[in-house]
Amino acid sequence: MKKTEICLHCNDDYIPKRRGVQKFCSKSCKSRYWYLKQNKKELKLQSETGVVTNETKTDKMSWGGVGNSTVGTVLGNAATSLLTPEDKKSATKKDIEDLKSLILDRYLPIHNLSFDEYGRRPFYDVDTGNVEFFYQ
Repeated sequence: MKKTEICLHCNDDYIPKRRGVQKFCSKSCKSRYWYLKQNKKELKLQSETGVVTNETKTDKMSWGGVGNSTVGTVLGNAATSLLTPEDKKSATKKDIEDLKSLILDRYLPIHNLSFDEYGRRPFYDVDTGNVEFFYQ
């Protein structure tokens, strides 16, 4: 008959696979026990000293940090806009609206002419006086 042990974390009975070495019924019990033990050490240290030790710099927010972040963002955006060529910049809503109005003002649809062999619709180009075919 195999000897049963009691898990240090959940107090369940288990049959150890490694006799004398295994103290927990599973790896999840072992890791959970370690995690809780670490928190107890931290709480004990805090109660003895009165100092919170796990505080990081991200927990605090200061006006200096906000200012530094703002200045960094502004400088980064300015450098990007100055160093990016005009043809590589992304389109804005205004650019798209201007392009849409240019197309609607320059090209007029022709309703009494049939589509071409590729299925494109005919449009009259006001500037050149030519008939152009576009997909719609």
